[in-house]
Amino acid sequence: MIKGPDYDFLQAIPVFSGLPDEVLRELLVRCRKKKFRSGQHVFYQDDTVEHLYIVEMGSVEIYKSDINGRKVTLWHVESGKVFCLANLFAGRAFASALAQNDSLIFCLPRQDLDWILTQHHELALHFITCISSKLAAYATLLEDFTFKNVQERLVKILLTNSLPGKDKIPVCRLSQSELACRLGTCREVVSRSLTKLKNEGLLDTENTGKVSRIMLKDPARLQDLGEPF
Repeated sequence: MIKGPDYDFLQAIPVFSGLPDEVLRELLVRCRKKKFRSGQHVFYQDDTVEHLYIVEMGSVEIYKSDINGRKVTLWHVESGKVFCLANLFAGRAFASALAQNDSLIFCLPRQDLDWILTQHHELALHFITCISSKLAAYATLLEDFTFKNVQERLVKILLTNSLPGKDKIPVCRLSQSELACRLGTCREVVSRSLTKLKNEGLLDTENTGKVSRIMLKDPARLQDLGEPF
């Protein structure tokens, strides 16, 4: 097989970067690339999991939901990231995976992953590191939901999802609906919390059609609100 963009892409992913050339080539042969349209599920919560997934292009939302339709976003998987490791070894998905935009994803069958692990045990150490990082992220989410109120969690999300905008003021472009999913609450609660922070002079909001912008006018004070202890 001649090296190409797909080979270079997999080689650049940290978990695969140390693999010998011939193993990486074999891995690529065993992968199947699949397109998921925006709003299409990769898998649902409680589905049997049969593939390891690697996002080449796009973004995938990992979320949990209940029978009443309430939803909590756990995290997002961006290009160059591997996901579904824990689900793969557990047998069933503990959360759902939803393509947030048109995405291209490499799918590696479980039996082929087992094959490569028997050939290269060091790869298992990389996978353990990946799973451990997700367990740590999950523990942090649990801690936030247990010990912080909605406003404190909202402030933390705003601070960690903002980029410098005009006049270097941090700007968060998450919509109120997206914030509600990350907080595990309803849009009305988010709206009230944002209004309260706006009235206190800590932020400003701007909505133009589908575009939402939240300007953090006083990040230092917001930081204090997000870390009350």
